[in-house]
Amino acid sequence: MPFIKLSAILLFTLAVSACQPSPDKIHKKVHAENGTYAADISDDGSYSLVSTDETGLLLWPRYANNAKYQWEHEEGEVSQIIDVDIAADNSVAVAASRYEFSMWDMKTGENLGFWSIGNGRIQKIVVSKSGGTVVLGKRDGTQVAFNPQSGRRIEFYGHTEAVNALDISPNGFYVLSASNDYTAILWDTRSGQIVHRWEYEGRMTQVALHPSGRYAFAADSTDNAVIRALPGGEEVSRLKFPDRQRIFSAARFSESGDYLITGAPSRRIAIWDTATGKLLSDWRVDLRDGGRPSNASVLAVVFDEAENTVVSESSAGLVEWWEIDLTGSK
Repeated sequence: MPFIKLSAILLFTLAVSACQPSPDKIHKKVHAENGTYAADISDDGSYSLVSTDETGLLLWPRYANNAKYQWEHEEGEVSQIIDVDIAADNSVAVAASRYEFSMWDMKTGENLGFWSIGNGRIQKIVVSKSGGTVVLGKRDGTQVAFNPQSGRRIEFYGHTEAVNALDISPNGFYVLSASNDYTAILWDTRSGQIVHRWEYEGRMTQVALHPSGRYAFAADSTDNAVIRALPGGEEVSRLKFPDRQRIFSAARFSESGDYLITGAPSRRIAIWDTATGKLLSDWRVDLRDGGRPSNASVLAVVFDEAENTVVSESSAGLVEWWEIDLTGSK
C-alpha cells in the first residue's frame, strides 16, 4: 500500500565507575519541561531533537537558550511521537508516531512530507543524508525503506518479531536492525538482500553502525554486547561489564571508531574501548531538581573526540555536556 501524504503544521551524582572518576560537567539545560519521550543528537553534537508531551518536536542548537524550531504532526497529537532521527549531514530530521512519519528541513524549518503507513505499527525510524532514504522498523518485524523524492519503497522481512533498534549508514545503503527474534541483521536497502545475520541468546536491545562502515555493534538482553568489523563481520570484542544485566537505551561509535559510547535506562553513560571491549569511563546523568521522577533513561549520546566532550539527552528532559579525559585509560 503506498504512503499517503498528509498536511503538517510548522509551529514555532552519583558516579559509578570502576575506571575513572566522573567527568567534569560543562553545561546543563532543560530541553523539555515535563520530560522527553524520544531524542536524537546530531553526529557532530550541534543539534538535539526531542519529542515532548506538550510542545511537540523541538530542535535545539547546541547551548541555545531557545529551540530553533517547534514542529507538530497534527494539533492534539504531539504526545504520540515515539522516535526521532537526525540525518548525518544535519540536513533533515524525521519523526514517527505509531502510524505516521514526517520529515523536516533543519535549515529552513519547512515540512518536507507527512505520510501514513496504512497498516502495521512503527517502532523505530532512521534517515540518511539529505533525506534520501527513510527506514521504518515495525512491530511485526517488517522494515520499509522509502525514498521520499521518488516514492520508491522496499519491504524487508528478515525479522519475525518486533524491531527494537535501527541504525543507517550515512549514504542510506545499509541498515543494521535488532529484533525480539534474537537476531541482528545488516541488510542492503537497494536490493533488500541480507549482508550479515547474527544470532544472539536473548531479545535484541540496541545496535550502532560506525559512520564510515568500520564497525557494527549489537547487544541483547542477556549481556551479549558484541563489536564486529565490517565488511567481513568478524568479532572484534565483547563489552566487559562490571555488573550483570546491563541494558542499553542508546549507542554510538566515535568518529574515529576507537570508542563506543552507550546510554542505559538506569541513567548510566559508559565509554568503551572498541578494540578490547574494556570499560573506560562510567557515570550517571542528572535528575531534575527534587529528584522526580527518581530515574531517567539516557535517550541519546555523542562523544566528540575533537573537543573531548560527551553530550547526552535523557528522559528527564535534560541535555548535559561533560569534558572527558581518557588519557591513560586504555
